[in-house]
Amino acid sequence: MNFRRMTLVTICCGLSACSNFVVYPGGELPDENVSTFNCYSRYYFVYMESCRVQAVDGVRPKISEMFSNTSKIVPGHHWVEVAFERYFGGGGGVTDVCAFDIDLKPAFIYQLKAHSLTTDIGQLAKHGHRGFYGGSIEIEITSNSIVPELNRVGVTCSFSGGSMCRKHADCVPHPDIRCFLQDGFPFGACRFNESQ
Repeated sequence: MNFRRMTLVTICCGLSACSNFVVYPGGELPDENVSTFNCYSRYYFVYMESCRVQAVDGVRPKISEMFSNTSKIVPGHHWVEVAFERYFGGGGGVTDVCAFDIDLKPAFIYQLKAHSLTTDIGQLAKHGHRGFYGGSIEIEITSNSIVPELNRVGVTCSFSGGSMCRKHADCVPHPDIRCFLQDGFPFGACRFNESQ
């Protein structure tokens, strides 16, 4: 790993250690009043794999929260967008961006399990694929009152980056970026409006 990449990883890890992605206005509420959604980071001898929350109901993290592995969310029904990343040697980046619906309960912790993403198309097929594909992930659900349970959740994914949406306001604010829904999937993609 070269010096610049090592510095970037160090900065990102430092930022993630200091902050949570808080998805509600005001200061942080006590954990018993919110739901906690955790991504993961796994470091191995030759590569690193991680995920990070890119959006909850179209709300995107501030720069200081972008590399956090923990999101604090008001309980209820939400859609969540996560990016899966893999770095090997001197290269790598986002492999899949996936979105899914989930019902969150107060004081519950939802842990996305490492290496649990399975997709309807293989890794090589993704490179030439345009549009979305289906898949699933495993989420471990824990609280003080229940034995941990593992749920498999259906996801809509796209290859190598991008942002998902359900309406225009879910996309980065820009006069030319719009949400384009895709037939057969519950989500759309944020893209530049080509008609202008």
